[in-house]
Amino acid sequence: MHRYLILLLLLSLPSHGDVTKNLRWSLDASARVNNNIAINNTSRIYAFGLDTHKVFTSPYGDIGYAVAQLYFTKLSNQTPYPWLFDYANDSQFVIREAHLNYTTSSNWLPNIRLGHFTFPFGLEESIDTNGRLLDYHHGKNLGTKLDWGLGLNKVLKSMEYSMSYTLGGKDDPKSINNSYALSGRIGSLSHLDFIIGFSFFDAKIDNIQRKKLAIDLQYYWATWGIMAEVSLGKDNKVQQQWRNEKYSLIELNKTSINEQLKLYGQYILTDREGENSTQQLINIGLSYQINGQLELSISSRKQFNQPKSANKQNLLRFQLRYRY
Repeated sequence: MHRYLILLLLLSLPSHGDVTKNLRWSLDASARVNNNIAINNTSRIYAFGLDTHKVFTSPYGDIGYAVAQLYFTKLSNQTPYPWLFDYANDSQFVIREAHLNYTTSSNWLPNIRLGHFTFPFGLEESIDTNGRLLDYHHGKNLGTKLDWGLGLNKVLKSMEYSMSYTLGGKDDPKSINNSYALSGRIGSLSHLDFIIGFSFFDAKIDNIQRKKLAIDLQYYWATWGIMAEVSLGKDNKVQQQWRNEKYSLIELNKTSINEQLKLYGQYILTDREGENSTQQLINIGLSYQINGQLELSISSRKQFNQPKSANKQNLLRFQLRYRY
């Protein structure tokens, strides 16, 4: 319950002038169908929520902004179901981003972020995938994608950085069994055609310790883009024994001139110590903006190698999303 009180506080923070001034909001509804061919299961996920962005000002200019996203989410026959839920047909109110970022006018003092936000790590730092089929696997690789805590960030003349210390409670603003997460990324400016970034991650979440270092690259030429992320690290997920892990992703994408259609293909490789084979996945997808409010997305994920004790991943997904 206390996390919703924090969200309400972010929504109601006072500003200089009318509370509705510099406030943008959207109603966001989506329906997603997942056809898990590997286990012969079809499931659905429905989400309806409010997405707000408020800029705070003073007589001397902008002093920060707040983001608050609250969604009612309903599962239908979802197997396996996300950790936020208790069973395959559960429904929950889900907080996505909910944070306040104080932006200082100083050339060297950092901005200060407080709340529930995405870890500053890898490609996800500059590409928001919340509510989309496109994914860079933060949750799977880091233990969670979003967490409550404090962050420092800044865009300088030739570089930008973001660092955070969060509590490791994922959806709860508290530390659970001494959980924590320390993460950060430093990189070149994200509006350039060539972007390079370096990230680190050290955390204990769900009683699993993870340590990772990563490099990510982005290059854009006209309407084409190529992205890559490579991380090296270790975790003690299996029997509390440390094991090394290598993860890499490469993506090629194409966007239409009017930005209405985007196509992408990803090759994902994960190599974990103690496993007999390297996991190799290919993920292809598209998103089509039908009009200013309605978007259709399709993606297909297929695994090449056979896991030792599980089915190959073979997943087809469709999503229709409406934003008003």
